[in-house]
Amino acid sequence: MSLASPIDSKLEGVVWKRTLKEPVLSYPTLAGEECADIVVVGAGFCGLNAALAAAKAGQKVILLEAGIVGSGASGRNGGYNVPQFPGGITPGVVEAAIGTKKGQALSELVLGGADAVFRQIERYQINCSAVQHGWVQPAHSEASLAKVKKVFEAWKAWGADVTWLSAADLSARLGAAGYVAGWFNPTGGTVNPYGLTIGLGRVAVQEGVRIFEKSPVDGIEEGPGGVTVKAGVGRVRAKRVIVATNAYTGDFLPQVQRATLPVYLYHAATRPLRAELRASILPGGECFTDLRKSGGFGRLDDAGRLISGGAVFAFGDKQAYGIAHARKRMRQLFPQLTEADAAFEDYWEGYCAITESYLPHVQRLGKEVFAVVGFSTRGVNLAQNLGRVVGEFAAGTRSLDDVPVAVIDERRDVPLWALKVRAARLVFPLYQAKDRLGLS
Repeated sequence: MSLASPIDSKLEGVVWKRTLKEPVLSYPTLAGEECADIVVVGAGFCGLNAALAAAKAGQKVILLEAGIVGSGASGRNGGYNVPQFPGGITPGVVEAAIGTKKGQALSELVLGGADAVFRQIERYQINCSAVQHGWVQPAHSEASLAKVKKVFEAWKAWGADVTWLSAADLSARLGAAGYVAGWFNPTGGTVNPYGLTIGLGRVAVQEGVRIFEKSPVDGIEEGPGGVTVKAGVGRVRAKRVIVATNAYTGDFLPQVQRATLPVYLYHAATRPLRAELRASILPGGECFTDLRKSGGFGRLDDAGRLISGGAVFAFGDKQAYGIAHARKRMRQLFPQLTEADAAFEDYWEGYCAITESYLPHVQRLGKEVFAVVGFSTRGVNLAQNLGRVVGEFAAGTRSLDDVPVAVIDERRDVPLWALKVRAARLVFPLYQAKDRLGLS
């Protein structure tokens, strides 16, 4: 994958494809001229939910995907459905960034979003190995403890059903070593993210959305008669366009591509753990993500595979480096693992779109052309729920002011974007050092 053309429809090495339970559906390639009320570009979590919401509101919707449904970040992430902003961001920080009204609405969306995802999965009977046994944010150092405590207290004051956990509580609940304290939200959990995107595609079609795969958009033109979206020899005329491509935008819309930093991440999955290990590692089925810069998170899939990962270090043998780090991290977290237990069978890579504020925003690219970008590792929850809200806006059932993120009317590139993209490929050892020194 390259940033100029990041689409990888094969999803090689992605464990979620190998363990898929939803039937894969094939969709045609756009070849002629079509008309719609709304065109959505990008068949990931955000785009699928936007298309679904608009179609349910009575709109004629066409969804264009450059690869196949779920082949971007939505199909290859870790599958953590987290009811929290990235890292140590609190509702108060969000209100300071985007204003009280929108900040409170976005916090409500995030707090209730994990549960909303699971309820939608149930409603549409999407077979994506969904497990809602809660999510934990543990503190691995004194520096992180202050941040984690602040986040917990903010949500507690908000009225959220959250619980503080001692070191002993965490050890019993996670089976992990080295955590000093943390907090728990019972609405979080895990999914097979590729299975979820495949299921959302099926549901969208049932609601009337027309999906076209292998139809990369290479032009969007707006005129008095509406918007024309070009994809090779195909054309779609519409009233409104929603671009939901995030880190998989490619070069065709540089103002969207450069509005976020596309961080290159990897995940790896062990073979299914032995029965005695499954009894001591995440025995209650919870998942967790800590504040380590070099990756501190854990979950099991339904076969008992342990998932790890971090940022790709694109120097030398990047896969070997990533696997070695993942093995070391898992054995640090779970000392009961032997070297053989921490052997990884699956390894895959992908991009994640990070904004400078770690909050998503809407870009206005034209009078009726909008892009939604920057879910910053919270796609399973936030991309889906914000996608639904944006779909309702596209359909005219809510105003742009009711979309609870900043709306940016001018091009706003990340400063020194090209340099930061290159630096991000080499910064992982620095993250590891900061974690070792207790600075994260």
